[in-house]
Amino acid sequence: MTSRLESKAAAALWVLGAAFAFSLLYASGKLTGGLVPAIQIVFIRYVSGFVTVSGIAAAQRQPLQTLLAGGRRHLHLLRALCGVGGGACSIWGATHMPLADASALALLQGVFTMGLAVLLLRERIVLMQGLAGLLCVLGALVIVRGNTGIALAPDPMNNAWAPLAMLAGAFLTACEVILIKVLSRHESMLSMLLHVNGFATLLLGCAMLFLWVPVEPLTLAALCLIGPMAIFGQMCNVRAYRLADAAWLAPFTYSSV
Repeated sequence: MTSRLESKAAAALWVLGAAFAFSLLYASGKLTGGLVPAIQIVFIRYVSGFVTVSGIAAAQRQPLQTLLAGGRRHLHLLRALCGVGGGACSIWGATHMPLADASALALLQGVFTMGLAVLLLRERIVLMQGLAGLLCVLGALVIVRGNTGIALAPDPMNNAWAPLAMLAGAFLTACEVILIKVLSRHESMLSMLLHVNGFATLLLGCAMLFLWVPVEPLTLAALCLIGPMAIFGQMCNVRAYRLADAAWLAPFTYSSV
């Protein structure tokens, strides 16, 4: 019993570390003043992340061919699609609405994760988790209704679709969390990181040939730091979901606010 509690505590700490790392990603669109498209920020994140993971693999003398071998590429690809979609929606939404409201809507990721974990992984939740999820949903409804109204002094960057983008981002991120839980049972951490960052880079690379917006060197260098931060967050998540159920860990993602 004590060992299980220690594992859960360790898993919670790993999730807190991941929440800190990904909070920078969600705020990146706001920090660039909306001048860099969300999809381009996501692309830079995955490219710099792939370079980071490749460097780690080389330092540990693990051949890329071995790490990329396996029979679950369809799940890695699906995870990459969820990650790209969730990241783009979340960054765009956070750029075009107040960051505090965007962060509050991002809390729904925990609710979606609990629901998917119960439906797909047959995990169980307690009454208090259910009540907390209900309160989160009610708060999200208040924010969505408030942001669809007309403000007295509207921010020109605000967009009425931003709350819906944040909801879509939260759901897709929850789907990615479930896939991390499933893959972590069978795959090594480096294999998971290489697959998701590699697939995402390939998916977005073609689009960037037409959608790339010139970025100042200093801004580009700052955005490239998101990749290593995201890798740290992904490592934390993989370790966490190997130790505890996704539904139990979901509330700890709220710390990203």
